[in-house]
Amino acid sequence: MQEEQNWQMYITDDASTDSSVKVVKEFAKKDSRIIITQNKENKGAVFNKTVNFVSVAKPDNEDIIVTVDGDDYLKHSKTLSYLNTIYSKGYWLTYGGIDHAPNMTHPKNFYTEVDWSLSLRNQTFCLSHLRSHKFFLLKNIKNIDLKDNEKKFFKYGEDVTLFVPMAEMAGKNRCFHIKDKLYYYRFHNDNVHESSKNKERQKQIQGDLSFRKPYKKMKKKELINKQCDWS
Repeated sequence: MQEEQNWQMYITDDASTDSSVKVVKEFAKKDSRIIITQNKENKGAVFNKTVNFVSVAKPDNEDIIVTVDGDDYLKHSKTLSYLNTIYSKGYWLTYGGIDHAPNMTHPKNFYTEVDWSLSLRNQTFCLSHLRSHKFFLLKNIKNIDLKDNEKKFFKYGEDVTLFVPMAEMAGKNRCFHIKDKLYYYRFHNDNVHESSKNKERQKQIQGDLSFRKPYKKMKKKELINKQCDWS
């Protein structure tokens, strides 16, 4: 329903056990911009949003990647047009603009702009949806930082795993904090924040990701010229 028509939608069926993929396939039959990939086993969001996505989409450096979780939605028909306007001003990453049911809340500073006077790894995480970024940032996240200490792709915490390094590389002047509520986040019984998975997620973040070496702010030429090292 977006007014902006120049888009492609990549949907990953990560070994789902319900009938959602059947619904998606019906939409894909009617619109060639919808591309579906199916995993035989559950790989987790970090793998799917990096290695899997890139192998299928083959994005260019300047492509804008917008993350929409499978149980959420964009609130307005002008959302993609709005993002295009932001990126036309030289930004590389956006965050913020999240909305959800009023009975569920995060800490107050989850909804505010990043405190750039502090390390992104030493403050409450506030790189919330609506999350988007240029591909040349994503490809510069090191392979080692996509994986845990056992060299397996992180199953949870992809928001921290992917967006903290990208924001560090971009720096304050290239990251745009959206204040308008453009993205609806659904809370439900299977949501990671409402399940036992959250404990494992917090363990990974607090015991590992928070202690990873921060990325240095980089110039665009450096980011574009660097080759991805994922494997």
